[in-house]
Amino acid sequence: MLIALIALAACSQPFPVPDPSSVVSLSIEPAEFTVYTSPDGAEAIDFELMSQRVDGSQVELEEAEWTLSNRTVGEIDETGDFIASFDNGGVANVLARFAGIEAQALVTVVFTDVIASDDIDPAAFDVPRTAHPGLWTYPPNGVNLPRNTPSLSFQWADVGASAARIRFRSSVTDLTVYVTGTNWTADESTWAALVGTNAGGSVEVELSLLVGAEVWSEDVITVNVNRFDARGAIYYWSTSAYGIRRIAYGSQAEDFMTAATTGYCVGCHSVRGDRIGYTFDGGNGAFGLRNIGAGTDVINHDSGVFGNFNTISPDESRVLVALQGALLLYDAGTGALIGEVATGGWATHPDWSPDGTQVAFVMTNGDGVDWSFTGGRIMVMDVYADGSFGTPVAIIDPVDPYNAYYPAWSPDGEWLVYNVSTGDSYADADAMVWVAKADGSVAVELTAASVIQGLTNSLPRWAPLPDDDVLWLAFSSNRVYGNVTGGNPQLWVSGFDPIRAAAGVDPSWPAFWLPGQDPAQNNHIPMWAE
Repeated sequence: MLIALIALAACSQPFPVPDPSSVVSLSIEPAEFTVYTSPDGAEAIDFELMSQRVDGSQVELEEAEWTLSNRTVGEIDETGDFIASFDNGGVANVLARFAGIEAQALVTVVFTDVIASDDIDPAAFDVPRTAHPGLWTYPPNGVNLPRNTPSLSFQWADVGASAARIRFRSSVTDLTVYVTGTNWTADESTWAALVGTNAGGSVEVELSLLVGAEVWSEDVITVNVNRFDARGAIYYWSTSAYGIRRIAYGSQAEDFMTAATTGYCVGCHSVRGDRIGYTFDGGNGAFGLRNIGAGTDVINHDSGVFGNFNTISPDESRVLVALQGALLLYDAGTGALIGEVATGGWATHPDWSPDGTQVAFVMTNGDGVDWSFTGGRIMVMDVYADGSFGTPVAIIDPVDPYNAYYPAWSPDGEWLVYNVSTGDSYADADAMVWVAKADGSVAVELTAASVIQGLTNSLPRWAPLPDDDVLWLAFSSNRVYGNVTGGNPQLWVSGFDPIRAAAGVDPSWPAFWLPGQDPAQNNHIPMWAE
């Protein structure tokens, strides 16, 4: 692809530099400008800096300091000549300074491109379209993505179309793609241009399918792109791999602790800092605790310690392990048992608050096991400076037949996310994701993330504290991933808006499939850690 190089003629005679004391104000012409760019090149803009003098005259200044507020959209030289980026769009303030006086203009760069297979005639789509709702199979409308999310796979129903046209449009983007098949995934550079250009905004995506001589159209969907990246890695239990796999966000999954490396099935894990706790061999199996960085075991398979769900203190000094309704406290440095924490009932699913001052857990009717029960209530107990624990207080006490379980603190300690279902807590098909204020004063269902009952939404967990106001949640669900999966459990991610949650309004966005995992595997318990 040829890149058009634009040569700008320099003035043969420089403007004289005025006496700074004679300049009253500055202005940039044009004050606003829109430029269209593409991989083939972009037009140049020659911004002019006009000075208003004491005597009332206006004179162009050549000597000034020129800068851009957003350097990803292009470059500006010392004379005010602007060249737009050939692979990115966006909005930038153009700033010019002279003698302590500043002027400002606005430039909008619209990135345009057409990507087409050689065997597709774009003109075939230039006929009246007929509406056929339901063509999109992925992504869901309104999804919200961290900026560093790898390219989504845009997917649609197989209706016998010979070609598809996908158009991405926003105030700074106009990209059209012509492909065959039932899906399209952008290459790395194209996706980087899309998300980089639209970070902090949204893109409308329009789908048209060439079916015979007709063009079928689908409703436009919106993809929101967050201003910032997601951080950390997700450690998850894959029953297909008989152990724990790990995805550094934006990368591919890798085996971390599986039967192939440990000799045992490993699951029911939690992660905090450099420690990971887990259970060998399934329910009520041996408990293990490992130093991730050193790769050494504090508690191994043969230590004589047993347990199911666990949580590690923020200072990584202690680990609280649930075993058949009891919460057992261990030293995370030596593996020694410190003692049982009194809860006054059958307790399980513990999670330590990020500041170390509280533990959330589930109190049940005592009629099941740690992973399968009914009548669950979300409890919180204080943790005192001397290491002792306070009296548990119920913050979520659902009425029969509802069951609350799998609580997890948000990274700022303000919220608890959890599951609610009408059946038991083990892979219940009607489980939905809820969130509550840490004191239980507000509780709201994450309807957009959960979608509907019957998807087995399970064990939601938070991402590390982000740079933006949007927090991120990962959970397992049996929902279908476009045309790829048939309903086996996979990991999904949703954004969470604490302002909406505080107002009692659904704070979630539709969830997206976590890129990097193996779609053929069965994946659960996504523990998201730094």
